[in-house]
Amino acid sequence: MDFFKELENSLQPGIQEIITHPFLKRMGEGSLTKKQLQYFTEQYSIYCNYFPRFLAAAAANIVDDVTRMPIIENLWEEHGEGKLAKSHRVLFNQFAFALDLTIFDLDEADALPSTQICVDELMNICLNKHFLESLGALGPGTEFFTSDEYLVIRDGLKKYDFLSADDIYFWTAHISLDETHYSEMIDILRPWASNDLNKQLITRGANKAIDLEIDFWNGLEKHLPKNA
Repeated sequence: MDFFKELENSLQPGIQEIITHPFLKRMGEGSLTKKQLQYFTEQYSIYCNYFPRFLAAAAANIVDDVTRMPIIENLWEEHGEGKLAKSHRVLFNQFAFALDLTIFDLDEADALPSTQICVDELMNICLNKHFLESLGALGPGTEFFTSDEYLVIRDGLKKYDFLSADDIYFWTAHISLDETHYSEMIDILRPWASNDLNKQLITRGANKAIDLEIDFWNGLEKHLPKNA
């Protein structure tokens, strides 16, 4: 069997733990209160703000233009393809504003320990580890299933009558974008998966990223505001 198919199969237990996580299930059901949605949004904003930094750090360590190109294209899209008004941070903020959060609320939100560990560890992988480990984290460990994850979130958010299609566009846009990002990343990873060491690096990054995301969702569930 193809290495990447084997890897994807091996990651399924962790991915399913994320997709069926109790907190994500609450989101998909539309059962979170507005206050609880604000709580989620403040924590996810921290991850969202770090994501282009992960890409930039990973790109800096990639040794050739061909391998680097999909990361640069992803980074360019994250920044609105040169139009900052359309950057993904702006799209996310529009979602936050629809929940009556302000920029000050997002900037001053205290990261849960699990959120901080997630972004710190991912940054460490992208900045300080072998570039194949970082691509394993960002590709099979993230982009591979982000579309499925965001579909749950988007469908749940559609159940709130105070949120419009424009308000939740951040989530809708990524459902198709991340599928493209993943396929492009696998195309450039495939030539590197020619020996056991490289395969181990890719696999290590993917498993670590999924473990960190599980911890992120566990932290959200553990600290979910009650009676809010």
